[in-house]
Amino acid sequence: MRVFFLGWKARYEQIMIDGLAEKNNVHMFHVPTYAKRINRAVRSFQKKVPLSVSVSWLGKLVNAGKFVSAEDILVCNEGQVKRGLNPSVISTFRGVKVLLIRDLVDAPFVEEMKGLFDKIYSFDPDQCRSFGIDYLEQFFPFNAEAARKLSAKRQGSASCTSCFFLGRDKGRARLIEGIANDLESLGCSIKFQIVKDDSSTSISKYHTDAVLPYEENLQMVINADVLIEINQPGQSGLTLRALEAAFFDKKLITTNETVRELGFYDPSRFYVLEVFDKEAISRFLASPSKPIDWQALKKHCPETMLERLQALQDSSRRA
Repeated sequence: MRVFFLGWKARYEQIMIDGLAEKNNVHMFHVPTYAKRINRAVRSFQKKVPLSVSVSWLGKLVNAGKFVSAEDILVCNEGQVKRGLNPSVISTFRGVKVLLIRDLVDAPFVEEMKGLFDKIYSFDPDQCRSFGIDYLEQFFPFNAEAARKLSAKRQGSASCTSCFFLGRDKGRARLIEGIANDLESLGCSIKFQIVKDDSSTSISKYHTDAVLPYEENLQMVINADVLIEINQPGQSGLTLRALEAAFFDKKLITTNETVRELGFYDPSRFYVLEVFDKEAISRFLASPSKPIDWQALKKHCPETMLERLQALQDSSRRA
């Protein structure tokens, strides 16, 4: 049994897959350059001539080149599933096809994907209930051992509490800047970066034009004392920022109330922000954190996610 990951472009995703590949039969599914060129040529032709030309044969050719069998698993994410030749590769893949949804999507998208995949998972419980799909715990790119080693690479030691936020604007800039100002009034060092997008109307002093490379983002997380998380409206699932706080031994201030339901939740580590209570947050920042329950974090390690996908293939065989 081989597990292929198709369309996982983010740097942290690639790091996770490389880590899994060290001890497992895991591979990135790279679409060959020749196939991409042929697909682009076909698409260009279709724009000029009102004909529908299927490229399923090209997807089959790519799969055949990797000797794909019914024993194999293909794992896709929602962000890349419609890109380029991916739909043809997915539809002609002979093994079990799995979609992992790690962002907010709508009902029409899920209905379309149900015809393409054998199993669809989401990390967001509300999405699972609304769309009739299965829940899969959010997973972190690193296991506990790797996270401990990375934590040891903290650079510098601040004389005051360092607070870090990084995320796209998504209409949240005013709220985020207000939180930054409140934390600064408590004597915190503010390391905020709000990435500008189409929702960026009024300019904030924390606005930036580009997302940090993942390695730089990771180092900023490791160097910080407190991470800040402001969820999108309608999002209820566990995020990577919350897992960063747990795996890297940080405090987290978050608007996500569902962190209280986590097996590793402790009020000394997680503060759910409803309104900015200066005294309560000051106590939270000053209080010592209780030790992390590493056993509770195990189900959020990439190996656990992989085991669940492999079990899906095993159950498919028995059926």
